[in-house]
Amino acid sequence: MIIDRCPKSLQWLLVRERAELTKPQFGRLWMIVVAWVLTGRVGKIIHLALHCCRGHRTSFSSFLTRSRWDAGLVLRQLVLREIRRLRPRRGEMIEVLIDDTRNAKRGRQMAALSKIWDHTAQCFVRGHIIVTAAVRFRGVIWPWQLDLWLPQSYTGKKRYRKMTEMAAQCIRQFPAMKGLKTRILFDAFYLSPVVTQACAARGWEWFSVAARNRTFTPTGGHKRKLADWVKGYLQHHGQRVRMRRSRGWTWMRIAGADGHLGRIGTVRLVISKRPKDLWKNVAVFATNATSLPARDIVATYEHRWGIETLFKELKGTLGLGAYQVLNENGIRHHLHLCGLTLIWLTRHGLDAVDANARKAKELSLPPLVQRLRALREQLRNERLHRLLQRTRSKPLRRKLKTCLRQVLPITVAA
Repeated sequence: MIIDRCPKSLQWLLVRERAELTKPQFGRLWMIVVAWVLTGRVGKIIHLALHCCRGHRTSFSSFLTRSRWDAGLVLRQLVLREIRRLRPRRGEMIEVLIDDTRNAKRGRQMAALSKIWDHTAQCFVRGHIIVTAAVRFRGVIWPWQLDLWLPQSYTGKKRYRKMTEMAAQCIRQFPAMKGLKTRILFDAFYLSPVVTQACAARGWEWFSVAARNRTFTPTGGHKRKLADWVKGYLQHHGQRVRMRRSRGWTWMRIAGADGHLGRIGTVRLVISKRPKDLWKNVAVFATNATSLPARDIVATYEHRWGIETLFKELKGTLGLGAYQVLNENGIRHHLHLCGLTLIWLTRHGLDAVDANARKAKELSLPPLVQRLRALREQLRNERLHRLLQRTRSKPLRRKLKTCLRQVLPITVAA
């Protein structure tokens, strides 16, 4: 079964981008995204061409590696439109989650390769680092920016940017949405002056965790290392509170303190620990929202886990790190096309949610595997309807539909 037209749901998603791209560019774009949904991941260009009838691999290679279209801008425009579709209410909170992911690559000719530490394998590998920003609104996560970090050996000293500088630039360029409050969430690696100053310049609250080797001066106290201070402070000032979890509730012991964090400035620290956990598992949260209760600070930072779920979906199901293109432009296009595919799947999942349910504070979408299965079924039904609409006999239509669904795979026509 051949899909020779852009699906309706994808046309509605890319309705504005269609005018900004040339006709060949838009044709290659929708074919790649549809093939991505049908296969689950796109690695080798030749495999992509096999799923697109009459499309030679050189045309897809040229689109990924040579075509001059701003994939990052397209991704950001789609995310803004998807948030507006939910009709935000004045005073609601939008959260920007910042983190990085690492892709180990065996190739030697790829651009921007460097020696990096792989947290999963716990060893050094050659690969790429992707500085990622995601937007969280009403519990839904959208990929906002997938920026390839370039090592100094590849760019030179003049073009080189640290990952913290890339995160700060993302914060400075993030649009302020009218009527919505914005918070920035990141881990201990990005807790640096350049990132916190970028948040302060925009007037936004930031939430992070502080490493044990940082120095902290409590209000009216003495300067000390966090590793030497947190245990005694939590034992003497901690309170036992009940925190909400996805599966019920849990008890935690937390304590808050205001003071000066080294190289950062005035912050509020919250020390948190489960009653039966070891002391080495104590978490120290830091924020510039000094008026916020300690319990709310812990609950807010826990939203940062959404970007870890996003990485699992992008890398595990959609193949974010499965690219085999060699140049920098092709890698960037692959990353953003993977994010665009996820946005399409998220939109399809939101369309299945009741209009009143979309107004809830936290939306619950099906797992990505279920959304993939539902979208594939919709694509199959649309194509079957087009094939059978000219057959007048209802019994014949039913028999043809049953046979076609069982024996014909779906491919994409170029």
